[in-house]
Amino acid sequence: MTGARKDRNIKIGAGKKKSTSSPNSTSWSRPAEGRKDVAPAPKAQPRQNPAPRRDNNRSNNNRSNNNRRGNQTRQGNRSSRPQQKSPLMEEEWARVIDHDQTRNEIIAVSEVKMLLCRLKPKAGITPLLTTARVYIGTDSQAREHIDQVLGMTNLGRVANHVKADLPLVIQIFIEENEQHFIKAFFNIAGNMSLKQHAFELLSGVGNKKAMQMVEARGSSGFESLSALNEACNIDAGELLAKRFLAELDDREMQPRLLDLLLPVKA
Repeated sequence: MTGARKDRNIKIGAGKKKSTSSPNSTSWSRPAEGRKDVAPAPKAQPRQNPAPRRDNNRSNNNRSNNNRRGNQTRQGNRSSRPQQKSPLMEEEWARVIDHDQTRNEIIAVSEVKMLLCRLKPKAGITPLLTTARVYIGTDSQAREHIDQVLGMTNLGRVANHVKADLPLVIQIFIEENEQHFIKAFFNIAGNMSLKQHAFELLSGVGNKKAMQMVEARGSSGFESLSALNEACNIDAGELLAKRFLAELDDREMQPRLLDLLLPVKA
């Protein structure tokens, strides 16, 4: 048998045939049963706020107590702070500059620190003249003309005629206490630096005039303002009053003769 015939006689298996269901077969598929009933999900119960704990009440009470204590402490600190006293509390006498009857008010300058102040006169008193000396101390029974000290003021708040009269009031005060100012300033004033003498703090006094005053003073000093004025051809009371006025107007001016020469010592 040749190779070709041999190939033709080779039997090839048809493989396993698929089984087909015969129409007479008694097997059948399970009928559809439908969708199973699903139990409804339980409804969520509304959340109830828990009752406040006692600890919270305690903490709230502690906070309120702490706040009360803090407020009491702050109030105690405020009440314990020392109240600042007015500089006028140390003043006893003042010189009248202006008595305004329309406003029922007196503008005056104190004698200890040269403070401008507002005063309320007593009812029915005779209008006070400029330069009049009035008692403004704490002893109300000793006040003859003044009913109440209203407070302090400054040059920027007073009328122009008050500013014009103030130098004269200060000058009269200086001349009435000339021995104090002679001893405290004119007889002991010296050099402030190599180029400036203390006399040059006075208005209109330069280095040449200051040296003339020092030479006129000599070793014995001046006996009075009139002797000083005659020897140096000046008005010492007026010059010192102008310096005081400039320092009242400018609180930053240095050195301050107001602080160095006041209060007046008897």
